[in-house]
Amino acid sequence: MRIIFSIVSLILLTACSNPEIKELKEQQLKLTSIESIVNEIELDRFEKACNGFDENMDLIHLFCADSISLKFVNSVNRYKIIKKSKDSFILNYKLLVRNLQLQKQQLKYLKQDVENNLIPSDSILFFLEKEKENLQSISDETNNVVSLYNEILIVHDSLYHSIKELAKNNCY
Repeated sequence: MRIIFSIVSLILLTACSNPEIKELKEQQLKLTSIESIVNEIELDRFEKACNGFDENMDLIHLFCADSISLKFVNSVNRYKIIKKSKDSFILNYKLLVRNLQLQKQQLKYLKQDVENNLIPSDSILFFLEKEKENLQSISDETNNVVSLYNEILIVHDSLYHSIKELAKNNCY
């Protein structure tokens, strides 16, 4: 038992003594944190919001007269945020997922290269800094995607039913 404990302790001390490996592990932890945020995005809710928007717009285009209330027009204009944000969300979400996968691989390969001494020691900091910049860029992308997602859901949740009711009351 003592031998196993000694071996495990030696491995942990050796791994922690390399500051580059420690920095890489921190970056991997940050990436995992970002991934968990992205995984919380419920694409079903996004799809439901977009389908609800299309359903209400079809209802309005088919049955509404030209002269309708100002309240209705203002609500529909706010509701159109979904249409304006939808394509941007889809594109940015797909790019973000791809960039997360690539960054995960990149950090894995960099860690292997550092552990196997394949990168000259004077270049390691350069690569670590580049990966840190990439991680910051991914974090910024994540904030953008989550903001778009939240905006779409908030608009849908707050206006879907009222638009439907206003359309019933203002349209033939």
